[in-house]
Amino acid sequence: MELGSISEWVTAFAEIAAVCVALFLPYYEKRQERNKRSRNLRLIFKGFIKDALEENSTKKLESYYKISYLVNDNENDEQVFSLVQQAIKIINDDEIKPEQKNKDIQEIINCFD
Repeated sequence: MELGSISEWVTAFAEIAAVCVALFLPYYEKRQERNKRSRNLRLIFKGFIKDALEENSTKKLESYYKISYLVNDNENDEQVFSLVQQAIKIINDDEIKPEQKNKDIQEIINCFD
């Protein structure tokens, strides 16, 4: 039984490595893209929440929230959407004092980091 030359072994290992890369690279790239979209979503909502608090209006925030919720396919973003819902409720609640609103919204914004 002949084991073959070193060049044949190197070629076989290179082919195995190429197959592994071909199988797992799309998964890795998809995961990286999903993480990037999640990060961008958090940053955008963070800005929208700050603007909504300053303007005391949640129209833009609610619009972006609805659109993002409908097109989102990442289950990991459910916490982000939950935080946005809480922020909308706090900003729209006229019974909460402005100082308390600022404090509560700041806590929500800190959760995005």
